[in-house]
Amino acid sequence: MDVTQFQQHLFAKGIESGCSNMEIYYEQVRSTTVRVSKGEIDAYTIKESGGLSFRGEFASKIGYAYSEQIDERVIDYLIEEARNNAEVMESEENDELFAGSASYPELTTYSERLTHVAPQALIDAALEMESVAVEADSRIVMVRSSSVTISESEVLIANTRGLDCRAKYSSAVGSISVVARDAADTTTGEWYDFSLQDFDEINFADIARKSVHEAVSKLNADTIASDNYPVIFRNDAASTLLNAYTTIFSAEAVDKDFSRLKGKLGEQVAGSNITIVDDPLMPHVPAQCAFDAEGHATRRNEIIKEGKLLTFLHNGKTAKKSGIDSTGHASKGGYHGKIGIAPHNLYVEPGTVTLEEMIADTGRGLMIVQLQGLHAGTNAVSGEFSLSCIGFLIEAGKVKRPVNQITVSGNLFNVLNEIEEVGNDLRFTGKCNSPSLKIKSLTISGA
Repeated sequence: MDVTQFQQHLFAKGIESGCSNMEIYYEQVRSTTVRVSKGEIDAYTIKESGGLSFRGEFASKIGYAYSEQIDERVIDYLIEEARNNAEVMESEENDELFAGSASYPELTTYSERLTHVAPQALIDAALEMESVAVEADSRIVMVRSSSVTISESEVLIANTRGLDCRAKYSSAVGSISVVARDAADTTTGEWYDFSLQDFDEINFADIARKSVHEAVSKLNADTIASDNYPVIFRNDAASTLLNAYTTIFSAEAVDKDFSRLKGKLGEQVAGSNITIVDDPLMPHVPAQCAFDAEGHATRRNEIIKEGKLLTFLHNGKTAKKSGIDSTGHASKGGYHGKIGIAPHNLYVEPGTVTLEEMIADTGRGLMIVQLQGLHAGTNAVSGEFSLSCIGFLIEAGKVKRPVNQITVSGNLFNVLNEIEEVGNDLRFTGKCNSPSLKIKSLTISGA
């Protein structure tokens, strides 16, 4: 039974059972991964996962249920489980099913050509990355993993109020992790790249070379003296830091007093050189989507413009409470997850300065390329962070040597106001992205 037939049978049975409104959220993911080691296939894995969640309204209360199976035999279970959950609901703010937006953007998120790439092409690409990495530098002593994955997924949200949102997604990812070693030190380096449309767009040799550079450039790192330094967060490190704090823009977090941005709409909360956007309509980015987890149409939202806070991220419930339209940021952690709020494609708008120019303009400072311990070392409410990191010492405008065994400390809200330069090297790799950022001063704890 396909999901459309299942939906029809489920809704018909729900009406017979006294359910006044119903909704399904269906998600299916299929992936093929090839991993190689020492010139041979180490693993060839095909994974399929997914299922369906059901929301049903009984006596003005909405109950939930979910199942991994799309089979007529689970219909009675879903209805009865949702009814039982509705009876014990105690929340005064009952969920509502959304009838749908007036229109939805047309996006190209699926490539049949990509999902039909021959298995041998995946094997050849993984072998190419491994071979290039080993030959690129004699200090590479091991390729820990060289893998290529093709994924496709499907999402359907439909309800008895008229909502019917469907989308398919596809992607190909090549990734490699290597180990470098010399007489005194051992380091690792990772890199990956992707395509959402064309397998041939991915430069697998370049992925390998970049992973090698990441590893060997960190060899023989040492600590530095504790002090306050000008700090450059390279684009990947800047993205990692910002990603740890995306909840500060959530209207749900604001409502619960979990964000210091509460009450600051229309106020200056960052430097005038900072604009932060969430744009799920941008082509060729991993988080491109036309609708959110409630079926609201997505759109480009300027969250901070030239330092001024313009909006929070809303789902249907928080938007109704605030008397505004949803910004299209309802999220679910999988088909059985609860509705929350999350960005789609959040990014800091790039500037015009290159990373090389940032370095050249730094007399003595630090470039951070990797942050560690994000879960324990960040506080999204206060903005405070204290994180182990790896980077490079800069002296007289040049990278002098790698640095490790150090901790960078500061406060995100202060950082947003102390960014001296915004790089032009924005790279979209996930739901939160940033170009390189140069901060006036941060505390570094080392020797």
